Amino acid sequence: MFVGVLIPALVWGLIALFVRRHPETMAGYNTMPRKKRERIDLHRIGRLVSNGMYGGIPCMLLAPLMPTRGLFMTMLVGVPVGLLVAVAIYVNLSAKKFEKKG
Repeated sequence: MFVGVLIPALVWGLIALFVRRHPETMAGYNTMPRKKRERIDLHRIGRLVSNGMYGGIPCMLLAPLMPTRGLFMTMLVGVPVGLLVAVAIYVNLSAKKFEKKG
């Protein structure tokens, strides 16, 4: 059972690494007006999103220890996606924190 969660955890980690190295691929960035794009510190947002995604990997790896299928799926999918949604909401609500200084 543990081997079955390694593949989703590995894919999730690779996506997090990709977002960290190429934050301009995040949804919504390319559709922003140019002036707004220039004011945003995209690398800070990319680090925050990838850190949130990395935080979900331990939950995915602990999923086989859950006693029921519902808890298994919650740990495998629900918690990592929930962390990602929480980070997205945080970034949208506190957009001023991610503006470039200077």
